[in-house]
Amino acid sequence: MFRKTIICLSLGVSCFIQLFAQSTRDFKKELEGIKSIQDTVVLHQKLSALATGSEEDLTLLAQYGLEKGWSRSQWDEFAAKRMPKEQFAFNKAQEKFFAEKDLNKKLAILSSIQKQFPNQKYGYNYALLAGDYARAGNFNQAMAYLQKTKDQDRLMAWSQLALVNDPKISKQVTLQVNQTLLQKNLPAEERLTLLNMKRYLLEQKQDYKNAAVIAKKILDLNQNPTQNEIDHYHILLSKSGNYQAAFPALEKMINKEIEDEEIKTEYKKAYQFMYPNRDVKAHLDSIQNVRVEQYEAKYKNYNGENLIKEKAPEFELLDANSKTVSMKDFKDKIMVIDFWATWCMPCKAALPGMQLLVDKYKNDPEVKFLFIHTKEITGESFNKVRDQSLSYFKAHDFTLPLYVDLKDKDTKTNKVAEQFKVTGIPHKVLIDRNGFIRLNSVGFNGSTPDLVAEMSAVIEKLKNQTN
Repeated sequence: MFRKTIICLSLGVSCFIQLFAQSTRDFKKELEGIKSIQDTVVLHQKLSALATGSEEDLTLLAQYGLEKGWSRSQWDEFAAKRMPKEQFAFNKAQEKFFAEKDLNKKLAILSSIQKQFPNQKYGYNYALLAGDYARAGNFNQAMAYLQKTKDQDRLMAWSQLALVNDPKISKQVTLQVNQTLLQKNLPAEERLTLLNMKRYLLEQKQDYKNAAVIAKKILDLNQNPTQNEIDHYHILLSKSGNYQAAFPALEKMINKEIEDEEIKTEYKKAYQFMYPNRDVKAHLDSIQNVRVEQYEAKYKNYNGENLIKEKAPEFELLDANSKTVSMKDFKDKIMVIDFWATWCMPCKAALPGMQLLVDKYKNDPEVKFLFIHTKEITGESFNKVRDQSLSYFKAHDFTLPLYVDLKDKDTKTNKVAEQFKVTGIPHKVLIDRNGFIRLNSVGFNGSTPDLVAEMSAVIEKLKNQTN
C-alpha cells in the first residue's frame, strides 16, 4: 500500500480514492478538519506531520493536495520526504513510460530505465505491456508479458486483457481464462480475478444466465464480498429472468436511493413481474415525491453556511457550435458549472438531477448553466468529443448546454479544468453575479432529490445576495 500511495504523490494521480475505501478512518471528517485550519504555521506543521506519518496519513495528504490543486513541485516535495533518492528518481523516470502511447517507444523507454535501475521491479510495467500488446492484436506477446508478472501485477495484467475491445482477442482471452481456471494450485486472488473476467466477458455477450452462475461462484469463494458484488449478482439474476429471486435485493437497492439506471430498469421489470396489476411508474413516483419533500425540508432554512468567496478565473472554451465563449459572456449572471465526461459514471448518474435544475431555471435569465466536458480519455478532436456528448444527451432526453474543454496538445492538460483546480469529476462550481466562486462541490452522493434541493438552495441564496 505504501508503494501505491507514494506513486500517487509523485505522479499526482488520483489512485488514492481506492485507498480511502479500504480504511476505517473517517477521512472525510479529518479532511474537513485540515481545510478548516486558518493559521498557516499550524497548517504547515500538520501537513509536514502527515508527510512523515503512516501510509493512511499519506493518503489523506494526497486527497488534500488534489483538492487544493497542488502544483507538480509541491507533489514532488512531499514525495521526496518519503522516498529514498533512488526510488524517487526511478519513479520520475517511470513517468515517461506511463505517458508514452507508442508501443515501440515505450519498449525503448523501459529498456533505458532497466539499465539505469537494474535492481528495481518491473512487474507493473509488464502488466501494462500485456494490455498494450493485446490492444495491438498480438495475443501471444501479451501472454508472454503476463507470464513475467506475479501477485498483484499478475492480476493487473489479466485485468488489462479483459478490457480489450477486439472480438478476436476477447475470444482468445476467454479460452486462456478457462484453461487457467482448470489449474488446481491457482492462487485464490488470481482465481477470483479470472472468474470476474469470465463473468464480465459473458456479460459482454449478454449471456446473463451463465454470468449469474459465475457471479454466485465469486460470492461463495470471496470471504468478504463487497455490497456492489452482491448487488451486481442480483442484477444479473434479474437480467436472466429470475425476477422472484432478484426482487428483494433490488427493492433494498431502490430504498437506499441509488441513482443507477440499470438498477431502476431491473427493478421495474421485477416489480411488474411480482405485481402485474400495479402501476410501477406511480409506485416509483411516490417514493421520489417523499424524498423530494424530505430534502426540501432539509434545505428550507439554508443560510449559506458552506459558501466560500474566491475570484473566478478568466477562461475561454468552445460551446457546442464551436464558438469561443469566455467569462465576459456571463457578466452579471449566476453561473452553474458542471465539469463532467461521458466516461465518468458518477457524472452521468448526477445528470438527471442537473436536468431537473435546468428545467427549473429555464425561464430565469439570471441563471446560466455550463456543462463542460473535460478530461476526455480518448484525446480526440473537438468534433468527436462534442458528438459523443450530444449523442449521450439525446439518448437520455437531456437538454443541457454543452461546452468542451479539450486537452492542450502541448501541455496535455485541460486548461479550464486546471484554472478551476478540478482534480476529480463530477465537479460543480457556482459563481455569483459578481464573478466570485461561492461553491465547489466534488463527486455525487447518489441522491437526485438531495442534489436538486441543495443546488436550488444555493442558487436562491445567490439570487438574493446584495453584494
